[in-house]
Amino acid sequence: MKKLFSFLFVVMITTGSLSQINITITNPEAVEVMLGNYNPATYTPGVIINHPDSILNGVINRVSKDTMIAYLQHIDTYFNRNTGSDTVSETRGIGAVRRWIHQKFMEYRDASGDRLVVTYNDFQQNICGQSRHRNVLAVLPGLDTTNKEIMLIEGHFDTRCQSACDTACYTPGMEDNGSGTVLVMEMARIMTRYAFDHTIVFACVTGEDQGLWGAKALSRWMLDSYVPIRAVFNNDVIGGIACGMTSSPPSCPYFNHIDSTHVRIFSFSIAKDSARISPHKQLARYIRMHQEEQINPLIETPMTIDIIISEDRTGRSGDHIPFRQKGYTSIRFCAKNEHGNGAGIPPDRQHTSDDILGLDLTIPPDGVIDTFFVDPNYLRRNTISNGVNLGWLAIAPPMPDPEFIPEGDGMEIILHGADSVYQHYRVGIRTKGSGSLYFDTIYTFIGTSQLMIEGLDPNKTYYFSVANVENGVESLFCDEFSIYPVNIEGHLLKEWGVILHQNRPNPFFTQTEIVIEVSADTPYSRAEIVIADMTGRIISRIPVELAPGLNTIRFEPPPNYSGLLIYSLSFNGTVAATRKMSAL
Repeated sequence: MKKLFSFLFVVMITTGSLSQINITITNPEAVEVMLGNYNPATYTPGVIINHPDSILNGVINRVSKDTMIAYLQHIDTYFNRNTGSDTVSETRGIGAVRRWIHQKFMEYRDASGDRLVVTYNDFQQNICGQSRHRNVLAVLPGLDTTNKEIMLIEGHFDTRCQSACDTACYTPGMEDNGSGTVLVMEMARIMTRYAFDHTIVFACVTGEDQGLWGAKALSRWMLDSYVPIRAVFNNDVIGGIACGMTSSPPSCPYFNHIDSTHVRIFSFSIAKDSARISPHKQLARYIRMHQEEQINPLIETPMTIDIIISEDRTGRSGDHIPFRQKGYTSIRFCAKNEHGNGAGIPPDRQHTSDDILGLDLTIPPDGVIDTFFVDPNYLRRNTISNGVNLGWLAIAPPMPDPEFIPEGDGMEIILHGADSVYQHYRVGIRTKGSGSLYFDTIYTFIGTSQLMIEGLDPNKTYYFSVANVENGVESLFCDEFSIYPVNIEGHLLKEWGVILHQNRPNPFFTQTEIVIEVSADTPYSRAEIVIADMTGRIISRIPVELAPGLNTIRFEPPPNYSGLLIYSLSFNGTVAATRKMSAL
């Protein structure tokens, strides 16, 4: 299919804060697609396949372990993939492998009828003596540009030995991170069969082992270009099943322990926030929900998603972090067992010349691997988890913005405006102290936009979130709303007529009014309105003198502040009622 453009230029962004300059996307077509400035008809296939069941079953059936193993065997031939290695040779070094990835992406484009847009993402940064570097991207345009949110899946293709800049050693890097590289490539190969509402970017990035430089450059370009990203999936060390002599915690229990049925998802939340409320944890819960409800019943070996409390392993890092730092929702898929802590000291394989695909145990060797260190079936199952969730999020409805109203021993949830049209919702509930970062309960509501959860324990703290459901696919769950114990000297608020009203206007720009209605005498004449952001950070405390009738409090957010806020009515330090408001 023929593409028409009214321009011939490359977007260039300079950023001194990261010491990276000249961050560019080399293909102008890719720039326009990621910005949402294109005609979807140009990329629409003759036959549109986008039903959720077609995506689910298609991903499960089409992900090929043999293809990924063949890719790993080919990547191994480049000998050294250090970020600072050879960029000229056609058979050795980082330059050769990135050109091969680009070539494979072009093959997928040709097979898809020109639906895939392939580009390099160039940037300048002094890394191990090399100043110019390239990420490799494949962009699958979405069918709908009214909502310009994109999906992004990434894995770094560089690797290293014990020394961060050793460009002479043999660095096969099969687990770290050939596994994540071929997973992203396999996603690009099979996802072109389907037509998604949202654009998907498949990114193979460089410079991870010297400081996440490729992800820093790409995330900086996305942010400075105002590209909205719905979710970022980072895949790093995603195919191995054996535990090393060492392993960065939280990880595996002992040397050579085997685990091929668990995968870890790392994501950010405020360390001092015991509730672990964050959109990144919500994304991890979303992925686990689909693994348990939709994927596991259809695969031979069910997988368990372990939602990890930390953003990455202790003392370690990953390419999801630069995206999170720029405000994008991001997570990292990582194998349950990891063969080393990155120190590059045998018998651990990570960051050594022993990070190989496996062993040929035949005597004499016959060239066939008999035991795999990157387990093909485990890698395939993790690729399926990525693919189903990536595909479904790319056709999912937008996240709702519900109103939460504590009511007696329950919670009323009202969906307004466009959210009320769906008439199908999932409500995830967590309980403080349950010992799990996952939902304790998930409710389904059909045929109403006014949801009621009853029978809550007044002595427990709950966290509620809601997802819209369209055509059987959930949106991401909204930010969690917390309700704390509301028992004050044995009386519930409604028994003595105190009501915390929704602020007006909402959303608001410079100020809003919060109203507390007192319709009867209350044993408390003094209260406090506590206003916090979604991480729990207190923005303001406003003392309130309660009197019969309407008590109005004016609130002005800090200068230039925008985002969701939680305001609570507190008596003597006990939260009695809570609502949400939005500063624009």
